[in-house]
Amino acid sequence: MKILVFEKEEHLDAYVGETICDFIRQHDQATIGFATGSTPLGVYQYFIDSYQNKKVSFQNVQAFNLDEYVGLKPEHPRSFALAMKNELFSHIDILPENIHALNGSKEDMDEECQRYETLIEQNPIDIQILGIGMDGHIAYNEPGSPLDGACHVVDLHQESIESSLDYGFDHIEEVPTQGVTQGIGTIMKAKQLIMMAKGQKKADLVKRMIYGEVTSDFPSSIIQRHPNVIVCLDRSAASQLKEEDYEKR
Repeated sequence: MKILVFEKEEHLDAYVGETICDFIRQHDQATIGFATGSTPLGVYQYFIDSYQNKKVSFQNVQAFNLDEYVGLKPEHPRSFALAMKNELFSHIDILPENIHALNGSKEDMDEECQRYETLIEQNPIDIQILGIGMDGHIAYNEPGSPLDGACHVVDLHQESIESSLDYGFDHIEEVPTQGVTQGIGTIMKAKQLIMMAKGQKKADLVKRMIYGEVTSDFPSSIIQRHPNVIVCLDRSAASQLKEEDYEKR
């Protein structure tokens, strides 16, 4: 595991953005996994700027979203699918048919999960962008999720429901109580993971993710077992780590 700590948040975003852009430039086909939430937004702006400055093209990129709310159609204003479209996909030259997401509005969610799992198996993810949730979840794999799990529906914990208020819901009663997500086992099949964390509120979580026991009670701890993972942190998120364990950037 490589742990990089950046003096400034924009330096972190630029590093992750350029790492992925460089991969895309070097490969005829690239499959990238995208996370929603506030943490990767600076990276997505880097992608947009790079595309607009003709430094990279996304025409040969396959995109896979990590998760979605159950009960929301892809065009719902609070869906993760629409968030990714608004925050990134509509601003770059990625082909619409190359954008893949779980559809939380399907009647048969087991069938939808199997469809997505099969699609990922057919298009192995080269680089998966990740963030860490406030209860240690990755994607919507809440504590207790199986470490070898496939795509599945999950009951959202109260902490996840409350954090959804940051994503535009006006009242907690409006937030769906279930999500559908790539499983931990699915995520671990990606060839490379890039885990991002920013801010003091993530410091204790990062410490447990790096040093703690690998357990389904703290799903993000699974990254310790991945053969190719880069953890990118700002100074605040890294404040509980030993300096000898990371590289300053």
